Amino acid sequence: MVRMSTRVATLLLPATLLAPAVLAAPVSAQTAGVVVELTSVDYRESPERTDLSRLQIADGNVAMEVDGEATGTMIFRGEDRTMIAVDHERQTYIEIDEETLAGLAAQMNAAMAQMEQMLANMPAEQRAMIERMREQGGMPGMEMPGMASLPEIDIRDTGRSETQGGYATQVWEVYEDGTLARRVWIAPWSEIEGGAEAREAMAGMVEFFDSFLESLPQMSGNDSMMRNPFRYLDLDEGMPVLTHELGEDGSVEEESSVTSVARQPIAGSTFAPPEGYSRQDLPGG
Repeated sequence: MVRMSTRVATLLLPATLLAPAVLAAPVSAQTAGVVVELTSVDYRESPERTDLSRLQIADGNVAMEVDGEATGTMIFRGEDRTMIAVDHERQTYIEIDEETLAGLAAQMNAAMAQMEQMLANMPAEQRAMIERMREQGGMPGMEMPGMASLPEIDIRDTGRSETQGGYATQVWEVYEDGTLARRVWIAPWSEIEGGAEAREAMAGMVEFFDSFLESLPQMSGNDSMMRNPFRYLDLDEGMPVLTHELGEDGSVEEESSVTSVARQPIAGSTFAPPEGYSRQDLPGG
């Protein structure tokens, strides 16, 4: 299975709603691109675990691989507006394009409409109880993705400037339900080698999922049932080069850092599953 750690997802691909894809489009031999290498350390494990990751970006496309236990590649093809998850262990891949997202949204909307109809036919007292359970994400047998209550996110600019990894950064803090959960050091895109290309690719992923989430049922407060995992931090601010995931006591539980950024030629085949891999349907598809 493809596994992207929380720390890596937060650092550059903030978090993981991904389920996979590929097109049989012709692939160019090589193109100029940007390669970002990252190191992530989980201090909660004994001994502490270190993961090395590589992010390859070219022509609005992104491919990410994580060394260690992970055996997969996550791909976003900006030109096709398609997400791909490749499982090298099973030699399979799953594909999600805009048509697939529209189908998923239609299924979720239909399920929500059916649930609302059931609620409308219930006695008022029972309906009120179910509504309370739904707000807490605890309806046995009636769970839907994203139904559990999401924490209230508050992203704050501390106003502090620090140098991290050779980059001049601004320090941001992320609060979840009022508790400091994450500290992020962000470098301006202008300071990043190939920053313009990287920003364009990230913006493409944000837009891809925004179009999907806008079609989902709206929950209380007009919040979509799920948050866009790529909108964790405003892309206009720059690229996170260091991220600390904090425990309840404020200690650093996970640390992710960019170790290198360089322009390199990238093979077009990087953004497609290897030949001979089998396409798998989405669960429930």
